[in-house]
Amino acid sequence: MKKTAESPIVSDGDDPFVSKNVVLCSDGKYRWVYEMKLLKDFWVLGTILKIFGGIIAAGAVIFLIVELFGDHDYLGVLKMVGIMSAIFLGLSLIGYLVYAIIMGGTYCVVYTLDDKGILQEQQTKQAQKADLLADILTLASALTGNATTTGIGLSTARRTSMYSTFQGTKKVTGIWKKGLVKLDCLLSHDRIYCERDDFEFVWDYIRSRCIGAKVIER
Repeated sequence: MKKTAESPIVSDGDDPFVSKNVVLCSDGKYRWVYEMKLLKDFWVLGTILKIFGGIIAAGAVIFLIVELFGDHDYLGVLKMVGIMSAIFLGLSLIGYLVYAIIMGGTYCVVYTLDDKGILQEQQTKQAQKADLLADILTLASALTGNATTTGIGLSTARRTSMYSTFQGTKKVTGIWKKGLVKLDCLLSHDRIYCERDDFEFVWDYIRSRCIGAKVIER
């Protein structure tokens, strides 16, 4: 069975996998589970620091503007900004470590991919990768003739979800070494993870549907 991103996958009746971990489900969508190691991949922490950094930088600009019409105590403003930065950095590191401990060092994300975009659903800390994969295979079981219903959902309650559309994507970046696809839109910057064995399928599928986007591969 030929497996390409440009044409639909037609199941041969006994194998719903289109790559090592990506499954074609009975609703025509592709799903896989990715387990992120919170103490190895720090992009969540980096996002937090960027947010706080932006807030502090904006505050610094405002205070400096105020000082233009005040006592011109620019050194005092810089000292205050330095203290605030140190406090926020410390709180961010402690908070991230606590979060990682609460989550058991990992969290699972279920990805649902179709022609329009991709849905990312972060699971509760109790979710196990094997259990989530079993649910996905149940969704795919209609392809093998082993199920009479096709509309079931994943059994584990989700914490957060985010849907990214391919339409309007300005830049799509594929990083083979990390199994990472980045989608850059006007107001969002999304990251899609998969195992390296699945990257070729996921990358080809996504980039072929980001019409007009700048494609970067490394």
